[in-house]
Amino acid sequence: MTTWLDVAADLVLGATCPGCGHPGWGLCSACRGALARDSPFEVTRRIENFPAATAGGVYERVLRRLVAAHKERGARQSTGALAELLAGAVALHGDGPVTLVPVPSTPAAVRRRGYDSVHLIAAEAARRLRHRGVDVGVDRAVRHVRRLEDQAGLDTAARWANLRGAMVARHVRGRVLVVDDVCTTGATVAEACRALREAGVGECGAATVSATLLRGHR
Repeated sequence: MTTWLDVAADLVLGATCPGCGHPGWGLCSACRGALARDSPFEVTRRIENFPAATAGGVYERVLRRLVAAHKERGARQSTGALAELLAGAVALHGDGPVTLVPVPSTPAAVRRRGYDSVHLIAAEAARRLRHRGVDVGVDRAVRHVRRLEDQAGLDTAARWANLRGAMVARHVRGRVLVVDDVCTTGATVAEACRALREAGVGECGAATVSATLLRGHR
């Protein structure tokens, strides 16, 4: 239900829900309800180095719009909702000490947005998990070593070729989960895990806020 306060926010400040565009402060109750119906699930991809992976929800409808708004339109007020989904994906990997390693944004993207979207979500997810008694930390252990082509429009093979050898990492002790906002072809998390394994990480999985479904899987 849209209140007079929501309408005032839209008229005066241009405030809208990043999930549906309706006037209001932050994420509306309808979009929160839609996200609450998502359940974490295992993600599989048939590409080299793809790790054991999970996602907090399916990359479609409200969640797809929310991920895009957080990354490209400065909708930082949705960090908590996205972090909750990531926390659910992390929890599927079991209890115990774990370090979340965010997929790095390019320096140009960080300058354009004013913040690192994936790191922001990972830090909030870790905070929530620690509040629940989980031993979890965040480490920016992976970085880019060369410029990448825009991944949009590339198929799986082209994305993998674009990303192969694009990241390096430093060693992180213990169990590691690479985290990202969305898993599509899986090439990005696979490359991050490859770099971490080359740095001596023994156990590397992945957890993402969202993931696309393979054809025929629903």
